[in-house]
Amino acid sequence: MKLRTALMTASLLCAAYAQAGAVEPVGAPDFNIKTNVDLKTLTPANFYDVLLPAAKAEGHITFYDFGESENVIFAEIIRRFEAKYGVKVEYHQVDGEQAVQQLIAAKQAGQPSPADVFWMPNGSVRVADQAGIIANLPLNTMLPSAPDLEQNAATVSRGYVHGGKVVPYHRNLTAIGYDTRAFPNGNEPKSFAELLAFAKANPQKMAVTDPTRGGAGGGFLESAILAMTSKDCQAHLYDYTVSEADATAWANGPCMDPVLAYFRELRPNVEFTNGNTDSLNLMANGQAEVATVWEDEVYDFTGRGLLPPTVKSRLLTDGEVGDGDGAMMPSGATHVAGGLLFLDFLMSDEIQLYKLTVNGSRSARTKLDIEKALTADVTGRLVPQDQYLNYSRPRIVGAISDAAAKRFVETILQGS
Repeated sequence: MKLRTALMTASLLCAAYAQAGAVEPVGAPDFNIKTNVDLKTLTPANFYDVLLPAAKAEGHITFYDFGESENVIFAEIIRRFEAKYGVKVEYHQVDGEQAVQQLIAAKQAGQPSPADVFWMPNGSVRVADQAGIIANLPLNTMLPSAPDLEQNAATVSRGYVHGGKVVPYHRNLTAIGYDTRAFPNGNEPKSFAELLAFAKANPQKMAVTDPTRGGAGGGFLESAILAMTSKDCQAHLYDYTVSEADATAWANGPCMDPVLAYFRELRPNVEFTNGNTDSLNLMANGQAEVATVWEDEVYDFTGRGLLPPTVKSRLLTDGEVGDGDGAMMPSGATHVAGGLLFLDFLMSDEIQLYKLTVNGSRSARTKLDIEKALTADVTGRLVPQDQYLNYSRPRIVGAISDAAAKRFVETILQGS
């Protein structure tokens, strides 16, 4: 018993040391970024003491934002950051894919990165990392403001394992939107089976987004794949090394048969739409009582009065997929100390809760008490927290999702 206790104590001490220990590069013996800060002596405990003086000496950072409508949110975040640390932020809204190519071109030319922090599209992480433009910093463990990141969100971007180089600033969820006026007493459909029963009993009262034209439809298809395929088939859904050819073979094989059978039954009874907004507009006009949605869009639309307050969102008990976009430091960044402070600030309680109240953007922080921290007006427009914790699933490998969506269109929408 004493030996067992001693081993357990040693194990706990090693785990604690690893968590609080010095920063180590991800996937390499050395850091791929140059800085006057000795990164290997940096720990969560000395993070601010080491970085703040260096950041003040740098004076400013340059921040790239790929979002199309985040400028108001980031203006407030930047105002708070500058007030707290006295470090200026030069802000630029950019096209995500073009910015990645700009950073690659700068690296190839031997020039510094034009940005010190980049909130980037998750679908471009693979290209950016393989081009060597993402600093190999373990952001998933080194930022003291975010010790409780969900593992998958913190290490994987759209099926690509980056190991923690991209911090999950923004998360979102596909969900089912429903109008409570049509479902008193919580009788809304709660599973794929109940959705099908509702659609058959109420033809054209459900809107499903085309999975190739809106993320809500793609997420709905991925969720169905996770719910309806066998364990053998599911073994490939999170295989991040799968080739496009193998993904196509998977989607065109028998694994998809039960999923397509479900949608063949559903198809005559639902309205397929050409985008996420189209589905929400059908709900706003009362033409649909149920729709495939993004949780944050329902939050935004109800907050702005574009949807009636009776429209709510929920996750199916079979599980529904979510995703998100992260922020990283380019390997050619020249204001490393300030950039790290900004990345840490983005993941803090204050900012993660702030952005959630503005646009419904979820957090990968697992210990944030949403129900306690936010008002009933905010939480009432979100998927209930217990559903988020119990039924949310990571999105499957992008190559399989794309191939499955292609087969879906050919088989279900085009009827071939």
